[in-house]
Parts: sequence; C-alpha cells; structure tokens
Amino acid sequence: MYSEPDADMRQRMRTMHGHFLTDAAAFAGFNPDLNAAFAGAWLAAIEAADAATPGSVRVGELKEQTAAVDEVMEQARQQVQQLYYYVGQAFPRNAGRLDQYGKKHYDRARDSHEQMRALLDMAVQAAERDETALAAKGYAATKRLALQALSTQLTATNTSQEQKKGSNKEGGDEYLALQNAAFGYGQQVSGAARVLFAEGTTKRQLYRLSDADAAKRAAKKSSGTPGPLAQG
Repeated sequence: MYSEPDADMRQRMRTMHGHFLTDAAAFAGFNPDLNAAFAGAWLAAIEAADAATPGSVRVGELKEQTAAVDEVMEQARQQVQQLYYYVGQAFPRNAGRLDQYGKKHYDRARDSHEQMRALLDMAVQAAERDETALAAKGYAATKRLALQALSTQLTATNTSQEQKKGSNKEGGDEYLALQNAAFGYGQQVSGAARVLFAEGTTKRQLYRLSDADAAKRAAKKSSGTPGPLAQG
C-alpha cells in the first residue's frame, strides 16, 4: 500500500505510466504480460481512481443532507405551532379539536421525521375540513398549502439523506478499491523495473513508488543491505 496522499499517488502513477509507454518494448521483452493491454488497463484504472469520490466529500454531502432535513423540520415545527394558534382562536377551549390536528402527538413528533410527517398529514386534513372557520381567524388556505408542501419536502429530503447514508459505506469502500487498483499496476511495473533496469539507477528511479521508497532504497544500498526482491 502507499502512504502519500491519494492525489499524489495518482499523479505518480500517471507519470510512471508515461515512462512505461516509453519503455514498452523493454518491459514486454522482459515479461510478456506487461504489454499494450496491460498499459491500457493501467490507464483505465488511473482514470477510474481520478473520477472516484473521496470519503471526505461523501461525508460532507451527508452533512448537507442532514442540515437540509433539520431545516425542514424546524419550519414544520414553526408552522404547526402557528396552526395550533389559529385553531385555538377558531375553537377556543377545545382540546379535542386540537387533538384532531395531532396536538397530543406533537412532543414526540417534533424530533422525529417519521412522526412529524404523520402529524403534518393529520393537521393538513383537519385544516381542510375547518378551512372556513380558520380563514375567519386569518389562517388562509395558502398557509395550509405551505404546510402540505413541507410534508412533501420532508419526505423528499429525508429519503435523500437515508440514501446517502446507505451509499457512504459502499461508496467509501469502492473509492479505496479504485485507488489501490491503480497503485497495484504501478507496483507490478516498479517491481519489474528493479530487475529490468538493475544496472541503470537513473532509469530505475523513474519507477519508484514514492519518494520515501527511493530514499529507503538508497539507504539500504549505502548500508550494504540488499533491497527486496522484485514483485511478480
């Protein structure tokens, strides 16, 4: 595996891929599997890794979705309380009428998306029935329609949030797999280059997997410690 940032790794793979194309004949002569098809597959892997969405972006998107749901919930709480005020004006001292608007369920619904949607639907139906009485106290039909739109909006934003939660884990795993796939091709080429260009230090350096890798190999060489065998 690699230790440098993903973007740096992908750029290193692109650069190495370019060198590989230049030395294509030498690699193919050394190992027939390192051919034009291998080069094409490697480039495709790099492109796929570049196009993948990193986990940090996915987390940010989920936070945005959560904020959107929270905003709709706050609007729903405010508008429901407003409706209860008008119901109280239209039907004073009538707790039973308020219950028909979901008043007894409000405390549980205020922090629950599912229960708030159910309460909104109940309140909208009751407001339609009592439209005339509510309008006489200043609660216009447009306010009821806005409440109904909030119910629809809450359903949409919550569904989007849940879908994003479900895709984050899978998407994060896919992102890592794509990065590792691009790097894996580079590992094969780097291993072959250490043998193919054993006598050419400058050429061999073109296929190092990281700057740290190059420094480590230089230190081993100066200490007389043999480097690792080429990867197959």
